[in-house]
Amino acid sequence: MSPASASSRSASVAPWFGAVVVLQFAHLFAVATAAPERLALVHDVAGWVSGLLAVAGTFAAASAFVSGDYLRKVWGGLTAGAALSLVSAALRSYWLHTVPDVAFTASPLLPYRMVAVVLANIATTYALVLLAMTYRQSGLQPPSSPRTKALWAVTAIAALAVGIPSLVTEVRNLASGVNSAPSAVISLASTLADMTTIFLVAPILSVAYMLRGGRLAWVWWAMGLSGATWLLYDARVWLAPLLPGDAAHGAELLRTLRTSGLVLLGLAGWLQRSALGPQKVEAPEASLNTSAGMS
Repeated sequence: MSPASASSRSASVAPWFGAVVVLQFAHLFAVATAAPERLALVHDVAGWVSGLLAVAGTFAAASAFVSGDYLRKVWGGLTAGAALSLVSAALRSYWLHTVPDVAFTASPLLPYRMVAVVLANIATTYALVLLAMTYRQSGLQPPSSPRTKALWAVTAIAALAVGIPSLVTEVRNLASGVNSAPSAVISLASTLADMTTIFLVAPILSVAYMLRGGRLAWVWWAMGLSGATWLLYDARVWLAPLLPGDAAHGAELLRTLRTSGLVLLGLAGWLQRSALGPQKVEAPEASLNTSAGMS
């Protein structure tokens, strides 16, 4: 691919990534300026917007492939995960607006949200594992180098550093009765899934770098950035004290990263669908579009 073509392609996707930044800063600004009693409502609105965009984008990608295609399984799983995550958010949103004075942890809807969260994490994790293996299905193998090995090591350490303390804390809280069983299961399932997502950032970004300059590269960059965003989101308890001001408020600010994580997932789906349109592609991308699409 010529430098001019790569530059033109980068310019064509720049507005989409810019839109993600705008949504992220809108959520961040709303949280930073909202009264404490309005924070739940702000997160609720942002959750609906980002959740719907994630479902729309992943569904657009899944519907671009025919039944039996390998990538239809990938995007179908991501669509299911995004949809179930939206169901989870809807249950909490319903409780917020109907019984605002009672914490959701005391809601009879909590077990239903637990089921939705567990299934969402299973579907998403399964799909991401399939996605990370796409290059093998297509016959492509990112070259091994000290840089890629270092990336693997960093993501593995990050996944363990973020996940292990959370897992230990949740198990202790469950054993001591601090948290109810549904709340503990939700936290454990989410933590395990996020650890897997963080670990898979390495192979996803490796493929993105290998395909740099092409249309499909942006799909992988969006997925990799989404995973990296979830890393920061999961580390918010540690990062919050490093921010100026109150640590609790800092944690609320970092919670806004959920918007980027979901919207980038939806953007990846939309870019995947766009990449399948009529175009001239070079051999590596053509191979990934066709060979990876076979079961």
